[in-house]
This record gives sequence, structure tokens and C-alpha cells, in this order.
Amino acid sequence: MYVVGKARIRSQKSGKCTHISFKQVKKDIKQNPSQFFSTLSQYVAWKKHKLDKKLENIAMKFIRSYYKKRVKLGKVDIPYIELVLTTKCTLRCESCNNLMQYFDSKNQYICTYEGIKQSLDKFFAAIDSIHSVRIIGGEPLLFKDIDKVITYLGRERKVRSFNIVTNGTRIFNDKSLAALKACPNAIVCISDYSRSPNLKVPLKQESLIDQLKTHKIPYYVIWTDKNSSWWNPGKIYKRGRTNEDIIRNFKACMMPCVSLMSSEGIRRDSTKETIESETSIAPDGALFICPIASSLSRLKGLREFQGDFINLSDSNLRQRIVDFYAQDFFKACDYCHDMWLEKEHIPIAVQTDSILKLEPNNT
Repeated sequence: MYVVGKARIRSQKSGKCTHISFKQVKKDIKQNPSQFFSTLSQYVAWKKHKLDKKLENIAMKFIRSYYKKRVKLGKVDIPYIELVLTTKCTLRCESCNNLMQYFDSKNQYICTYEGIKQSLDKFFAAIDSIHSVRIIGGEPLLFKDIDKVITYLGRERKVRSFNIVTNGTRIFNDKSLAALKACPNAIVCISDYSRSPNLKVPLKQESLIDQLKTHKIPYYVIWTDKNSSWWNPGKIYKRGRTNEDIIRNFKACMMPCVSLMSSEGIRRDSTKETIESETSIAPDGALFICPIASSLSRLKGLREFQGDFINLSDSNLRQRIVDFYAQDFFKACDYCHDMWLEKEHIPIAVQTDSILKLEPNNT
């Protein structure tokens, strides 16, 4: 099993990591291209992990050739999606790129296993393969049926690989560990927030790592470097840009994080009743261009972003997915700051006690 980071390979039996050579990678491609592309997605689907340049060039050459052939055959292959199980989190990071800091106890999105399975069934029926699925939150380990989601993804033949990202404040229960161990294409990503300047919630990442080592479950840890930083997402609110500038903002960002949500957690009115017109827009769930867009759909309502997302109930879903990946205008992109400007680096996981608002002053 390849492990994200520098070119290393982890033995399933020993659990030890050794360096792999350029020749070894070429050999793996020839001997088992399916497994190579499955593990390769752990490297390239999420841009925060950099390949050695020579290896990256080889990988991209094969990927382009592979997908050109697939497109000519009429196949719909998705590189990567993020599966949002909940907006509940054990932390409240002031600069969370998934907008968890804007949710309160009254407007949280929490799916059910039945609801998210219904959405995934629709999605997988319309595509031919997906290289990587990332399970996110909030904190996904708060989702009570995460073991069922793990088992579902592990059995879905169209999924080449999947991973779970956790903030290290929770550990897996026995059912989830058993489910992970049964999935050779699963990996756990642990965010190391020990360098947060004001973190109060105790971290359990050492216990979590011990769990994964004991059960020989692949994992990797990010944000471990002493110079690790986030980039500042700025204030999230509607700017009122022209359509041209909204397109410009999207093209300057190009966040490769298409996100899937079930139909649950739809915006409610002042009487706490679900708004009927909202629930009828995407009864089987939806795909959004990024986690900011999916969170905005719960904070502002689906109707606000008509045209931005893929309705998984669409009668011509396969073609809608193809069109979506060619789209360059998304209303949600008007809520982000000017992405073409130089990014400001900030400390990781700075905590806030406030629930932020979608307004210029953000308080």
C-alpha cells in the first residue's frame, strides 16, 4: 500500500515503510495499472501533497493518456469528491474552509446513513468510476454510522480509493476499525493541530495513531511541519460582482473539491419547519463545486444557488455531470474574496468562540 508523502511504500504485513524507486513505480504501472491508479489518487487528488517532480510528470503523462482513451469511449470518470456527513465539529476554527464556523446548533447539517446512501446510489449509477472519495465534516467521527459508510464505499467497485479526514480529537470505535481493516483501498488522514495558538480541546492523535498501527490501517498526518500554515479565506459574504468577475474568481481558485450532500439539513423558516420548496429542489441530494458552496446551500438555502449544483434526481444525470465539469460560473464564487490576489498565510486552526455571519464584518 503506497503511503502519501515522499515516495514510500508500506508493507501490509510488517507495517514498515521503505523508499521506492523510479524503476519500481514504472514496474507497478505495467504489472497492475488498476492498483497503480487507485493508489496514485492518494497522491494527486489533493494538491497539498507534492510528488517528486520526476514522478509527478510520469504520473500525469499516464493519467492524461488513460483518460483521453476513456473519454473517447464515452466513459464518465470522476477524479475526486468530498462526502459531507455533518457540519458538526469538535472545534471552531476561525478560518475553516468548509465554513463550520458559520453554523450554530439550530442550522447544522447532519445526514443519515439512509439519506447519504440514497445520494451515493444515484451518483454511482451515473458514472463509470471515481478515483478518490474523501469523507469530511465537520468532524466525520461524530457521525454515528460512519462504519456503514466505510463498508459501503469499500464494496462499491466504482470507487478506486477513499479516505477519512479527522482533526484528531476523536478515536474510532470498534465497528469503524473493523470496517476500515476490511477495506484495502481506505486510508485515514489526521490533521495535526497541536500548533494551533489557542486550542483548548484536548487532542487524541497519539491514541488515534496507536489504534491505526495496531490494526494495520494506513494513515498519514498533515500540518506536522513547524512552518505549517493555512491561507486566509477572508470574509465570506455576497460581493455583488459582475458575472465576468465571478467567473474570474472561479478560474483563479479552481478548488478541486466537488462536494456531495444528501437532501437532509435543508434550511428552515422561523417556525423551524422545513421549507417545502427547498426540499423539492434536490430530493436525492446534490453535488456542489466545493465545500464552501455546499455549506452555503445550507446556510442560505438551495434556491439561492440554482444552477450551481447537480441535482442527483436529474433524469439525465450522466450528461449533467459532464456539463457541470465544463461549467465556469457559480453563484457561490461571489461569496469568496478575490482569489486572484496573493494569499495571506495564517497560523493553523486558530479557534473562535463566535458564530460568524455571512456579512462584511463577519461577526
